[in-house]
Amino acid sequence: MTDNALRPPPILLMVLLLFATQACTDIYLPGLPQIAREFGVPMSVSNLTISAYNYSQAVFVLFIGVVSELWGRRPTILCCLLVQILASAWIALSTSMPTMIAMRVAQALGSAAIYIVLRLVIKDTMDKKAQLHATGLLVVGLVLSPILAPVLGAWIVKVSSWRNCFWAIALFELPLFAWAWLAIRESNHRQQAFRQAFSLQAHLRAYASVLRNRYFLSLALIVGSAFAAFYAFIGISSFMYIDQYRIAETSYGWLFVGIAGAYLFGNRVMSKLNENNLAPQRIVGIGIAISLLGALVVAAQSASHDTLLTVALLTLGSCLLRLATALINPPVQVMVTNQFQDQGAHALGLLTCIQYGFAGAGTMVVSGLPLTPSANFTVSTILFTVLALAGYLCATKTGSRAARSDPR
Repeated sequence: MTDNALRPPPILLMVLLLFATQACTDIYLPGLPQIAREFGVPMSVSNLTISAYNYSQAVFVLFIGVVSELWGRRPTILCCLLVQILASAWIALSTSMPTMIAMRVAQALGSAAIYIVLRLVIKDTMDKKAQLHATGLLVVGLVLSPILAPVLGAWIVKVSSWRNCFWAIALFELPLFAWAWLAIRESNHRQQAFRQAFSLQAHLRAYASVLRNRYFLSLALIVGSAFAAFYAFIGISSFMYIDQYRIAETSYGWLFVGIAGAYLFGNRVMSKLNENNLAPQRIVGIGIAISLLGALVVAAQSASHDTLLTVALLTLGSCLLRLATALINPPVQVMVTNQFQDQGAHALGLLTCIQYGFAGAGTMVVSGLPLTPSANFTVSTILFTVLALAGYLCATKTGSRAARSDPR
């Protein structure tokens, strides 16, 4: 493009920003038991740092795109990124759990802005083919963080303190903020028109209209439950592996390499099934079946009296659950956008909101059960997998009914 104002930001910058915001949670997971001991709180309280973050993202993703329409893409990204940097430093200095939880909410604002507004910048500055290429590259940041951040965080926790995980985030994002200041130009030149046409009531009515659709609610239950099962693992895993089974922090960090590998494999399988023209609903069904298999493997560890076998079953089941999300998420997004042609943006926004909300619920449920960490994980995994299955059955039923009533 010849117009400098419409030149897209460097892909590397966008990938690193996504990596950093994703790492805000991934990097300190090995330090959760240390945080609980330092503040003298139970696991259910220390894990509020995860669930509060997810609940906050669930709210922010609904409105941050609209804010960027009214205020501009560039100031929205820069201000929210600065808030995240300051919040990370504040967490590293915090002396109370309420302060840490409050600053995790502030961190979530930065993550929501990077996740949503960067995609709007791509839409503003690229044609459809370039958008697809850029979005595919952005996934690298989201995938690399679960691989690298927990490993780095484990070593930081081992040699120093969990606080340095948040200093690492702040110091990593500072040069990215400077780069973003120089490289990200305003791409939304329709702010005035949007302000004149914008109606909060119409915006909320569109969300309400989507929420009244049973097919959407069924699909949201599938995605939400699958994410809740995985985030139950995220919330309990450090207590389960490090405290219950005495796995070293550094060894625990490598677990996430396998988890990320399972997701990448699942994504590849999903792509192959799509290339073979398998319907999205069928692909989701395969994902549900793999989730059920993962839940059975996790449940099987309760019959084991050998620590090594127990850890192996828990790890294998968790990898299967993560693999299943790769088969479930993209097809459900396609099903939602096709169902809501005129309200696709609102439907996807609500789907993302519900996904993060369920992620927070998964963390709270697994942390609040009065059993051992592994038993808590087993119960919550079975609960959320059954809910995902129920959502799939409802979606199949309501989808078939809608197809029969469609005059086309």
